[in-house]
Amino acid sequence: MAKLDSPFGSKKVSGRIGDGFVMSSWRGIPYLRQRVIPAYRTSERLERVRGLFARQNRRWMELRESEREAWRMFCERRHLLGQANVIFASYSSLALDAGLPEPVLPPRSRMPLLPRLSLAVGPEPNSLVVSWDQVTSHESRVTGLLDLWYWSGRSSLNPHPRFHKHLVYLPLSAGKFLFQPKKPRFLSGLRSQASGIKYSFRARVVLPDSNHSGFSTASLISEQ
Repeated sequence: MAKLDSPFGSKKVSGRIGDGFVMSSWRGIPYLRQRVIPAYRTSERLERVRGLFARQNRRWMELRESEREAWRMFCERRHLLGQANVIFASYSSLALDAGLPEPVLPPRSRMPLLPRLSLAVGPEPNSLVVSWDQVTSHESRVTGLLDLWYWSGRSSLNPHPRFHKHLVYLPLSAGKFLFQPKKPRFLSGLRSQASGIKYSFRARVVLPDSNHSGFSTASLISEQ
């Protein structure tokens, strides 16, 4: 919360106004600036994934020339931006992170459709049920995974995709997931006095050959 020394003619201000502005002073001159959230964020998981991507980028040179050429043709066919070695590192690091085999060759399956997400209050206290449906082949439904991400915050905010945190990889065939956060107070608004909290989920389909869909989203706002 912003603080003023002499609110009717203040020369010194400090603090934050909501989530958008920061008040401060420079050589006795008060000023207001937009709050800037650092683009670089880190965590144990992010560092592990970045290390995995870097390792797979080096792994590119260990592939056979025929395998590298297959990735180059895959990039041209899909009109993917970036060099073939970066695309290989992206697909292979995703597969390894999800516990799938390393894809030495590019995926041959069709790109899966977006999963259709829906959210509902769960049967357990302070819980949510995340459900999904995805029209795909029976084989993909049995062997594919759902890559699920999560964010919570004020209902007035529209979170950028990078603010979501990875939650879990789930079998695509499961169809639903009971979510109970480590800090249940964030979900208390679904059944009690807290209000104005938004819960946002992002998810994509990942197939065994590393092919994957784009992300779909779903959100729920706690009752007033």
